[in-house]
Order: sequence, then C-alpha cells, then structure tokens
Amino acid sequence: MEAQDKLNNQEDDFRKFFDQERQKLIQSYHKKLHNQLQTQTELINKHLKEEVIAQGVKLQRQWIQDIKVRVEQERGRRLGKLEELASHLKRLERVALNNSSYLDENLHVHALWSAVHALSSSALVSQACKPFREELRILRHITSAHEDPVVMAALESLESSDVLDVGVEPFADLASWFSSDVAPKVVHVALVPDQNAGLVASNDVLSVVARAEYYLNEKDLDSAACKLNQLGGAAKLLLHDWLEAARRRLEVEQALEVVQAQATLASLLVV
Repeated sequence: MEAQDKLNNQEDDFRKFFDQERQKLIQSYHKKLHNQLQTQTELINKHLKEEVIAQGVKLQRQWIQDIKVRVEQERGRRLGKLEELASHLKRLERVALNNSSYLDENLHVHALWSAVHALSSSALVSQACKPFREELRILRHITSAHEDPVVMAALESLESSDVLDVGVEPFADLASWFSSDVAPKVVHVALVPDQNAGLVASNDVLSVVARAEYYLNEKDLDSAACKLNQLGGAAKLLLHDWLEAARRRLEVEQALEVVQAQATLASLLVV
C-alpha cells in the first residue's frame, strides 16, 4: 500500500510539474505571440504611416501641380484679355487721333471760310472803298499753317499792293463811273475831227465801248477791262484811272477766287 501511495504521490507530483511546465510554455508562447503581434502591428502601422505620408506628399505635389496649371491658365487668360484690351485701346487711340485730326481740319476749313468771307465782305461787298489789311492778315495767318504755295502767292500779290490801305471801288461805282463819265468821254474823243484828216469815226472804239458796257451789265468786270485795255491813244489816257481802279478790284477778286478754290478743295478732302 505504501508503495502504491508513493507511486500515486509521484504521479501527482509529476502531473503538477507537467501542468506547471505546460503553463510556463503556454505563457511563454502567449508572450512571444504577443510580442510578435505587437512587432507586426508596429511594422504595419509604420508602413501604413509611410504609405499615408507618401500618398499625402503625392497628393500635395499633384495639388501644387494642378494649382500651377490653373494659375498658368488663368494668367494666360488674363494676359489674353490684357492684350485684347491693349488692342482695343490702340484702336481707340487711333480713332481719337483720327477724330482729332478730322476736327482740326474741320476747324481749319471753317476758320478759312470765315476769313475768306470776312475779307470778301470788307473788300468786295462793301458799298464804299474800305481798307482790309486786318482781314488779309487774319486770312494769311490761317493759311500759313498749311503753306499752300498757290494761296501764299495769291496773298503775297495783295500784300505788295497799296490796295490794302485804300480799298477797291465797288463794282456798282465802277459801272456807274464808266457809263456816266468815262464812256461818253471816250466816245467823244473817238468822234473828234482830226486836224489833218477831218472827222474820223472809230467804229473799233465805239464797238469796244459798247462791248465793255455789255460786259459790265453782265457784271463781268474782267472781260470789260480786257476789251478796254486794247484801246490806245487818247482813249487809253481817258481810261487810265478807271482801268487802274478796275485792275485793283480784279486783283483782289482773283486772289480770293484762288483762296476760295483751295478752301473748297480742303472742304471736300475733309468730308
């Protein structure tokens, strides 16, 4: 019995020892497994963190690149608008310059016509001889800006004459002077008997005077003066003062006709 009890005790002790060792192994395995799991978790977490960081860096780079592209696109769009605005501004500047030039030309033409009308009114339309130096000075000042050689020559011919300070005879006075005073004297002289040849009626003189009167009735002073200027002798002497007065008026008329022609041309060019 003792031997049996001893064996039983040994078996119990062995079972206890085995259980203890088994528990130790289990605990050791659990600890090792826990350590391995913790290590794996840390590795996984580290890897995930690195992946997240890498993905974040990648997304950030992509976002920055997208921002750069959008910025470049926006800058290009804005630059395009700026270029378009600059182009519009240049066109507006050209239009403004053209309008300014057009207005300047219009003002010049208007001033030119006003000066021409003022000179014509003072020198030719007036009912009496009237000096017109001031009117010519204004016209000369206006035309000097464009330096038209034809106009300058016409005005210089007037400036060199004394007609500026005395004026010209009105056409009505010239016609009346000729009809009532000069023509009768010329006709009379044409019919005066020559001391050597007797009574000589010059049909040429009479016809010239008649034609001159016709032209004056038609208000054609130039043709009348040209006809009378063909006469000679005593008739020419009697006509001298009248022809001088007619010449002074014709000089002013012809100079103004030249300026008016250039003013008309300037008006057409502006339109």
